[in-house]
Amino acid sequence: KQWYQRRVRGSEFSVVKSLLVRKFAEKKLDAVFLEFASRLDQRRHVFVDCVPVPVEDATMLPAYFKKAILESDVEWAQNKKLVDTRGKNLRKCVPQGLPYFSVEFGVDGGFAHVIEEERLFKRYFGLEIIGGVLDSDVVLWRNPPKETGEGIRYKKQVFEKLAIEFPDV
Repeated sequence: KQWYQRRVRGSEFSVVKSLLVRKFAEKKLDAVFLEFASRLDQRRHVFVDCVPVPVEDATMLPAYFKKAILESDVEWAQNKKLVDTRGKNLRKCVPQGLPYFSVEFGVDGGFAHVIEEERLFKRYFGLEIIGGVLDSDVVLWRNPPKETGEGIRYKKQVFEKLAIEFPDV
């Protein structure tokens, strides 16, 4: 599986997302985007993972994520536990300045969750759900091996080739 990490902003991010969705569709895969924002009071940390998932497994993911989000975090929350982001801008669905988790299925939207208690909500929450559906090894999301500079450079080259293949996005 290929994982891409890149620093992007606003509309540029939507271009990258549509690029990845189109590329994975050629290989009969759906792209699932997991966004995790934490420690917003200290330094802003937003992590976005793009996970390619076989189309037949991707159809089940919304139900699994909905159930997992509703059962996550604290029992009594001040914010709505599950926010449907289909057809909406994520930034308008989540109160500004609060930590959140979001999952988007391709470019169609998905679900968001405002994290009430950050220490109870793990960064690999979404990866764990996908790993469970795909019956993957726990090591892939809990403690992945550290990446070397050479590995990161290789991923960057692959990503740049991908962008050249789809200049019209």
